[in-house]
Amino acid sequence: MIEKTSWGQERKAMQDIHRELTGDELGSWNYRMYEPVSGTATLSSERNEKLTDYKERWETAHNYVESNEDRMLSDCWNNLPELSPLRTGGSENFYMMWTRQTRNRRALATVDATCGIIHSIILADHFNETGFEPKSDRFAVYRDHIKWIMSGAESQYIKKWSKDYLRCKNNAKNPDLILLEIISAYDFLSANCIDGDPSQIPSPTNIKNYILDKNQKEKSVDPHIITDAVWEEKMNMASKFIPLIC
Repeated sequence: MIEKTSWGQERKAMQDIHRELTGDELGSWNYRMYEPVSGTATLSSERNEKLTDYKERWETAHNYVESNEDRMLSDCWNNLPELSPLRTGGSENFYMMWTRQTRNRRALATVDATCGIIHSIILADHFNETGFEPKSDRFAVYRDHIKWIMSGAESQYIKKWSKDYLRCKNNAKNPDLILLEIISAYDFLSANCIDGDPSQIPSPTNIKNYILDKNQKEKSVDPHIITDAVWEEKMNMASKFIPLIC
């Protein structure tokens, strides 16, 4: 079985289908980039240089998220037996169902904070608070995969699946709350960002300040007790799920 390492073809197929159905482009990153309101032609040379540097760092952050996702997709796909319903539908269907553009990244971070569990992209919905959408294609193929396992899949694969199932289950009971707060703060700041206001851009500093302020108002656990080293560690972990410009 040839190992898969690239998902460019599947990504393009998804973009083509989206364009055909909606008439709009589906960005390969599916994240918003924050730019000054003024066009680059009206910016001073200094600000133009800063914007160019910002765009480069933005692309680096997004490429890091995308490369991590590609690695996780490949790890899962390459470990699926050829008769698994997750695999028999083909790589394009697999990509469209489990790419981050159709998946809840917070749910994934809940069960696999380090992005190191082979089947976590599949199991994230199983252990999510809301679970699978019962009528979705994702749930249908997941259900078929479980039936296929129960009907007598290879014993070695059953061991892998069972191990990953238990790891995700245990992680879901005790998730990394700071990591989840960072992802939630990113989503909030992204949705409410005011163009041209640098304090609104979901950078690590602004995310940290938002969390500190939010927890102080709600009188929940005080994140001020977290050391700078731990904040840095959590931001690095979050950068696999969200594009953080450091």
